[in-house]
Amino acid sequence: MSPCSASPAPAVQSGLSAADEFAIVSGTGNRGGTIALPSRRLAASVISASALVCAFWRIAAGSALALAVAALLVFQDGHVRAQTSPAGAPSSPALRGAVTCVVAPRPNSLWSLAQCCAKDLKSNPGCRYYSQADEFIILKDNSKNKPAAYLIIPTVRIPGIEDQKIFAPPFADFWAFGWRQAQTYLKKPAVETALAINSVAGRTQSQLHIHIACVRPDVAQSLARNATKIESDPATALQLALGPDRHIYRVIKVMGLRASDSPYKLVAAMPGAAADMADQSIAVVGSTTPGSYYVLDTVAHGANPGSAEELLDQSCGR
Repeated sequence: MSPCSASPAPAVQSGLSAADEFAIVSGTGNRGGTIALPSRRLAASVISASALVCAFWRIAAGSALALAVAALLVFQDGHVRAQTSPAGAPSSPALRGAVTCVVAPRPNSLWSLAQCCAKDLKSNPGCRYYSQADEFIILKDNSKNKPAAYLIIPTVRIPGIEDQKIFAPPFADFWAFGWRQAQTYLKKPAVETALAINSVAGRTQSQLHIHIACVRPDVAQSLARNATKIESDPATALQLALGPDRHIYRVIKVMGLRASDSPYKLVAAMPGAAADMADQSIAVVGSTTPGSYYVLDTVAHGANPGSAEELLDQSCGR
């Protein structure tokens, strides 16, 4: 007995013919509808599984292939959805569903996450913000040892500090973007806030990323004690032993983080740095003077891996 003979299931909209229903299934009819499977998004109104079975039955009655296809669609997740959105109308997020994010293993994890977050902020729990104009995302660091840390990551391929793209906009201004985002997510005073990028030797990922967190209290105290000695000229940067391993950092003070004041450009102006950017590791720390920042640089050499991240308190005192 036909599943449609006793009580025909309603079509998607009143007045649809069997041919229309089949056109909706195939996606070629003049009503422009298509089937949306659980794993593929195609359109917008919901039809019942029974209506779909009836459509197949009426168009290809007795066809084992039609019944098999209908059964597959019906029982894959218990229902089938079809869409009849007007041409050009955006589909709703609920029907689109979140993009599935496949996170690559190291060293490409951050690159894959940057792509996921740029496509859909719901694709991974760590996604926080995406700027299409400035080509970056903000990602919550998922390390259990970094409960208050975030990352700013470009959405174009840049391996790290050694890449010449860092000197061009918008990437040269990532320090300013990261600082602004720190105010949103950390909500800490400037003197407690810090950013850092590691050298090639001091990193585990092959996609550029700047760490956003708090500054270690001992580092902040050392900078405050030496504030009157710290000047703005990269050629005469003050050298200080900082961090848990007392690595040497060259320190200057600046009034901005964009354009010519980009820390990338300032560090490149330090003696010997421009020809060896791969070994440079940079940090930015807020000062007690509003709009003023400390830019710090250390060089990977010997026992120093070039990891300015060591200057950060990534739990923010928790």
